[in-house]
Amino acid sequence: MKKYKYTALKNNNEIITGELTAANDREARNKIRELGFIPTKIYTEELTHDKTSNNPETTYNHSNISSLSLSDKIAFTSELETILSSEISILEALNIIETNAPQKKLRIICTTIKKEITNGMTFYGALQKHYGEIFGPVFISLVKTGEEAGELDITLGRMLMLLKKQEDIKNYIINASIYPAIIVIMMSGLGVLFTKLVFPRLVGMMNYMSTEVPALARTLLDICNFVDNFWWLLIVMTLGIAYAIKCLFCNKTFKKHWDAFILKIPVISDFVRYINLSNFMTVLHISYEAGVPVLSGLELAKQSVENGVIKNQISNSVNRIKKGEELTSALKHSGAIPSAIASMLAPGERSGKLGKMLKDAGDVIDKKIEIVIATLSKLFPPVILLILGGIVLFIVLAFFQLYAGALGSFF
Repeated sequence: MKKYKYTALKNNNEIITGELTAANDREARNKIRELGFIPTKIYTEELTHDKTSNNPETTYNHSNISSLSLSDKIAFTSELETILSSEISILEALNIIETNAPQKKLRIICTTIKKEITNGMTFYGALQKHYGEIFGPVFISLVKTGEEAGELDITLGRMLMLLKKQEDIKNYIINASIYPAIIVIMMSGLGVLFTKLVFPRLVGMMNYMSTEVPALARTLLDICNFVDNFWWLLIVMTLGIAYAIKCLFCNKTFKKHWDAFILKIPVISDFVRYINLSNFMTVLHISYEAGVPVLSGLELAKQSVENGVIKNQISNSVNRIKKGEELTSALKHSGAIPSAIASMLAPGERSGKLGKMLKDAGDVIDKKIEIVIATLSKLFPPVILLILGGIVLFIVLAFFQLYAGALGSFF
């Protein structure tokens, strides 16, 4: 038997210390739990520091984690929700994830949050303090609501639904882009084949016979030579243009005009509007089910909207509700949601089943997104083929000019 000292959490908020005897670490932890405490640190008298201190991950600077992929967020939320639903404490849940998560970033996050909770901070407070920008204001706010209501596992389950919906939309877009990308690669390969292998030989023949190279072919060859000699300049220009575009979208005035312009383009406007409305409806549904007041839920859901025009429409809805107008009517008259969606929500609001109708409306919008993406995936290939067809036509005409000139030089 060994004598152990321990630090534990009492009632999830009070830190206590004590001593006990046990055969090993596992038995010591079990005895602490039998006392009604949550063990956070145990050590023998000979070992005066936490055993995990030798783990390099525990000394990793959490500030180095500047981003987290959507799949990692889903993994973290899913595992935490599953463990908490089994009535396991938040500290034990984080400890399980820290031990078993294959992603290093998730292990670091669990280590940092555990440390803060042990020092008396809430899960929401620790998450907000260190990873607020990574998880975003919507996630953080809903976690706070769920934790204060004592149903963090249920709230995390609802957040998981939102994250998975965002992942589905992302996958839809990627799948719709595969075919156009293949076409671009094939056409680019054809252009390289002609300009690198075929054209130089024909030009060589014409130069040998002192025949003038046709204008189209000369233009194409000049372009190819420029790319060969100044490829680095093209890279710099591309990066410069990308940076300029990024700066433009950071400009509030430009972003305002762009958001208004994008909603005037057929099909594209439907895609942008439904993507924003999907996030809005899902967050509004989650916040409503979590017991958040309607006005606060609208403000929270508004943060998930990227388009400035739609965001202003939601703000107008909030102002209408403050003046006494009903939710559905305010959203409809401000233009924030289509009339068809408003018609779905109105009966739910009157009958007290608004939560269910918000979920149903979100499902309808998701179906609309699938239809719009399917339409865009049919429109993109012809547009790309038209553009690439013009480039190929230019190459082919230049080739025939060269071919005709090469044949003419022999006669």
